[in-house]
Amino acid sequence: MRYRIGCVLIGLAMAASATTTALAQIDDGSAAMGDSAAVAADTAVVPGVADLPVRAALFLRVLDPIEDDVEVPLATSALAIGGVTLSNAVVSIDGDLVDVDEQGGFSAVAQLDEGANQIDIVASDSDGNQVTTTLFVVRGDA
Repeated sequence: MRYRIGCVLIGLAMAASATTTALAQIDDGSAAMGDSAAVAADTAVVPGVADLPVRAALFLRVLDPIEDDVEVPLATSALAIGGVTLSNAVVSIDGDLVDVDEQGGFSAVAQLDEGANQIDIVASDSDGNQVTTTLFVVRGDA
């Protein structure tokens, strides 16, 4: 076991040393590559992580109702649905477009049939990505 750990540590030390040597050679222009490759390496522009644009991942969270499976009395003919997504997302509830506010909040009312209802909530972004959540609502006696 000690032998394996020792081998791993030696390997890591050699890799760090080789990386440091290569970076030092590139910095002082004495890289061991052909002239054209050395010029290309010196003039290549690699954007840093901070330079890359960051886009938030599309998400959809239904806040009302909290549960995905809901039972309501027969006297309830509509269900209020509310949630949050990206502010620039397009949201539909059962195919009907819903307004999204500047914080990404949305709300709508879905009409319920007697018995089992399946309500699809879809958020889409400008890249064509979609996220779907489905609510299952039973209207009437359980």
